[in-house]
Amino acid sequence: MAEAEDDGGGGADGDVLSFTLHLDKSVSCAVKIAAWNPEKDLLAMVTHDHQLLVHRFNWQRLWAVSPDQRVTAICWRPDGKALAVGHHDGSIAIRDVENGDVLRQTATHNATVECLYWTEEGHRLSGQLDDVFCYEDRTPRFFPSPPRAPPMPGTAPTFDMSGVLGPGAEDQGSANKKTILLAVQQRLYVLCSGDKDGTICLSAFGVFPIGKLDIRERAISCMRSSSKSEMNSVYRLLNASALQVFLSNNLRNMTVICSGTLAMEGSPMVVGAAKRSPGLYAISVDTTLLGDRRKELRQVALQASSVVELLDVVQATLNVMHKQWHEAISVFEEKFQPLSVLLMEHGTQIKPRDELLNLLACGSASPGLHQFLASLGEAGLKRLAKSIDTAGRELLGLIAQHLQPAAEMIAFRIGELQGLSRWRARVHRVGLHETLMEHAMEHAGMLLVQVECLLRTISDTAGEFRLFFVWLTKSLRQLSNDVVPSSNQLPVINSVKVAAFLRSHFEKDPISPHLAPLSDIFIPDVNLGKDRMMEELMLMGGFTDWKCLHRTFFQQIAELQISCEEAFALPVKEISPNLRVQGMLPLCPLPHLLQPLAHIPLSLTYFEENVGPSTKEASPVEDYICLNITDEQNSTHQSVVVVLRRLSACHEPSKRDMETPEVIALQIDQSLHCIDLALYKERQLVLLVRKEAKESGKLPQTYLMLLHLEDLGFMPFLQTISTLQHQSLLHVCSALGAVLPIGLKDGKVRAVSLPDAVPPLAVSASRGLACIFGGERRVLLYDLEEDEEGKDDEII
Repeated sequence: MAEAEDDGGGGADGDVLSFTLHLDKSVSCAVKIAAWNPEKDLLAMVTHDHQLLVHRFNWQRLWAVSPDQRVTAICWRPDGKALAVGHHDGSIAIRDVENGDVLRQTATHNATVECLYWTEEGHRLSGQLDDVFCYEDRTPRFFPSPPRAPPMPGTAPTFDMSGVLGPGAEDQGSANKKTILLAVQQRLYVLCSGDKDGTICLSAFGVFPIGKLDIRERAISCMRSSSKSEMNSVYRLLNASALQVFLSNNLRNMTVICSGTLAMEGSPMVVGAAKRSPGLYAISVDTTLLGDRRKELRQVALQASSVVELLDVVQATLNVMHKQWHEAISVFEEKFQPLSVLLMEHGTQIKPRDELLNLLACGSASPGLHQFLASLGEAGLKRLAKSIDTAGRELLGLIAQHLQPAAEMIAFRIGELQGLSRWRARVHRVGLHETLMEHAMEHAGMLLVQVECLLRTISDTAGEFRLFFVWLTKSLRQLSNDVVPSSNQLPVINSVKVAAFLRSHFEKDPISPHLAPLSDIFIPDVNLGKDRMMEELMLMGGFTDWKCLHRTFFQQIAELQISCEEAFALPVKEISPNLRVQGMLPLCPLPHLLQPLAHIPLSLTYFEENVGPSTKEASPVEDYICLNITDEQNSTHQSVVVVLRRLSACHEPSKRDMETPEVIALQIDQSLHCIDLALYKERQLVLLVRKEAKESGKLPQTYLMLLHLEDLGFMPFLQTISTLQHQSLLHVCSALGAVLPIGLKDGKVRAVSLPDAVPPLAVSASRGLACIFGGERRVLLYDLEEDEEGKDDEII
């Protein structure tokens, strides 16, 4: 360890300064949340004026947005290409790293999101026994890139949502397409989120829910005890609120830090809660099922979330088609509306349709019809015909470019899930049910049939309108005795088809009911003489409901969405009961904390243990929890940083008899006060401390410290809940001899020119940076990996 003088931050010889200062900038508003991108030199920040900003390393602003809901938590995706943003209303938005656009927003929680953590399945997972169960996403083999939702007429194009699922779905046309696709197929991203009501939600790729844990409803047993009565004791945490959550990259362990009031099961809850004060607790959760079935979960989540996105594309396309056709048909109805008025003014009660049929049959028009056609004119008929024809062509284009490709990919992906669901031994534990998938597959097949029927309906209707307007133009010329050149002669008219159009579709639009939600009264026209043939064909194709053609296209989409929701809701129901709370450790009573609950210096993470390169097992992990608490017996309110590790070893069978939880209390010099802390790579701890000025008129001094945790003397302890209820964690450390005084002579230290430094302390493990914010809206950026040579006026 480098040494530092008590009143300075330089080395022993004064020639080397710890931590190079990269920049000293000002910020427009105080920052309350900050997080470094794990792969890029980008810092995401949430300010007190409710702005979400992303800055580059040189402090150039990349983008800034002002969400409608107050931002309460942020977390980067492990590949650094997306940012998860939790809001006050419980929703979570996934934003693109480049411009801040919302890729997907979900109503995950019913209360304020307090914490987010995004983990990536570990890299060293090859060579294990279940490698034979490797599922490949075959969709890119048979299909091009998935279609995007078309823009609504008059609006900007919608953002491509393919980036939600990871790097493989974002760059389909790049040279390393196969490598990128393989990467996303072999990695499972899990977003963990905790809310104010103590609910923890797990989502694959941040969009597909795979688990839910309600801490208030779970019974918690003692972690370890030699007493049989204590081992049988069961507790509940009342009024629990999640502060931090962390999932190991082997997906087998999850640690939750939460506040709440502890009560023993069987005791009067209300009375017990009234007598007890709230405290801070570390809860260890066994998530072994996620690790054991990670490949199945990855495939199910990848296929299911893609289906959900494609259904959104189908629905958006349908909305665009409905608007375009509605606008065109509204103009047609508006132009022909005066015909009814003119016929009534001329004393006839005949409907416009019948009047047009008379014109078709006899070649002569009534005065009212003649006046109408003359007022409309040939130019007006051409404009009207062009608008209908253009709308029909646009609808056919939307079907070809968006609707049909999306429907085909939906059917293929649901078919993949259906085939996977038949492997019951592997997938039933993750909630993939064969019967529900067969039901969804049938509706996906029906959707393909409906797409073909809609395509034919639009094509036929557009052709009928085209023929109708040609006939009407020809009739107008005949009524007006216009002689036109032979080059402008209209084609021969099929009177039978024109008559069929007038009887069936002149007053009854055959397209609009398919594109908009209507009542069940509307039933599409189906030739009854072909019912038997249709039944035989549908049964031959494997469909059990052959009357799907009696539903509108919109109704068929609704049926498919319902069946998919039922099938995709099962993973949460199956996995959630297997998220077992294995133990809880009281950390400290909250009344003794000087900081507000939201500003408790707290950090937790998992570090990979050192494993040889030839191992075939996944890298084992070790959990660390660091917390700044106050020594209540010291009148100076001395800061103490308690470091716990191997809390999860209590429920891992392979470690239960070999390892026990360990603890060390770092008693910071009484002249220093801990502002914030952060766990850093290679088992290091970064501390931001303040030293108050001894003389009046002088400003306090802030220091940045870096400690190596492996150099500390951790001590094993086996304290239980009941013991720690009456004896604080500091007393336990003192009894074990696990209290270590820490001062400015320990570790790497540098003085910071921010006398009013405030949380948060933002540390980047990948880049080796520490960002410190000041109350005077200043920000300093230090390099934790590089020392600055020479003397500096900052060091006193």
